[in-house]
Amino acid sequence: MANTPPRPPIHKRSDEELLEDLCRELRHVAVSESDLPQGAGVAAHVREVCTVHAELASRHVDVQPRLERLSEETDWQTPALLADCLAYPRQLPYVREPDGIRRYLRCQLCAKDERPPDAKLFWFCEACMHRLLGAVRQRTPIPGIILFRTYNPECRCSHANADTVLAGEGPYYVDELSGVCERCIQDEIERRHAA
Repeated sequence: MANTPPRPPIHKRSDEELLEDLCRELRHVAVSESDLPQGAGVAAHVREVCTVHAELASRHVDVQPRLERLSEETDWQTPALLADCLAYPRQLPYVREPDGIRRYLRCQLCAKDERPPDAKLFWFCEACMHRLLGAVRQRTPIPGIILFRTYNPECRCSHANADTVLAGEGPYYVDELSGVCERCIQDEIERRHAA
């Protein structure tokens, strides 16, 4: 089988081919968003988006109709993703879903707000972190959270003992349930405020 011939340089490709290249690279950015902010793969795709877009802009090609079609195909806000790619690294190109929330940063508890990109312990928004803290303090479970105590030191944070109420994500089957205490949750909330 013969090798596939190399693609022509960007400046020799047709407008239609460049539009499809732009869409393909935007998709690559979207599926690699977990590697942001500086993953080599996602950064390379962002640079390719910028290069292809610059060529299309120099030819005065209107990319908006194709981006709108891509938004319909993917259920993403593709024009916003392109704008974020063009502003990278000042702006990180996370995919925005139809409601405007960035998919990768969507709160895993309420799904109605975003968590900070550097969230630790739980990938929850600010309001849900406070709900979690209240649940631990009041010993009142909330959907998506398991409250428990354990005699197993490896399943609890370093602050906890066998009588400490811990919070863990659930309910789903796990081989080993682990959790964190009220102090850990409070420390995470304070760390987020300081950042």
